[in-house]
Amino acid sequence: MGKKIAKFISVAELVVAIIMYFAVAYQFDNDPVIMKILPHTDFEATLLRLSIYIIPGINIICGVFGITFNTKGILCFAGVLEIINGWLTLYFKGKSDLMNTMGITMICFGVIFILCVLFSKDLKKKK
Repeated sequence: MGKKIAKFISVAELVVAIIMYFAVAYQFDNDPVIMKILPHTDFEATLLRLSIYIIPGINIICGVFGITFNTKGILCFAGVLEIINGWLTLYFKGKSDLMNTMGITMICFGVIFILCVLFSKDLKKKK
């Protein structure tokens, strides 16, 4: 059952990647908090500019890893990446309620994904 939930979360992460690409692109044009950060040249502004590619990209990586691999280590790494991605989304949410909701959703996906991977039993193990 845990593997089925993990696979569902992996597919959901791919859908979230599409949503987040458009949400971040829309936020760049309409959020006053983000508009104040963008003209600067420091690390935070550079990370913000790259977030249009980083946030959906990490979602795609986590989704593909979850669908493709069966190793607990790689799957836990994908879950940790999803948690970091959720934190990054919450950090650059600005005044957007959608970004806040999506950040919390990504963190929940990552935690549930890790728990499902760690507590799922491998039925094909040889005794």
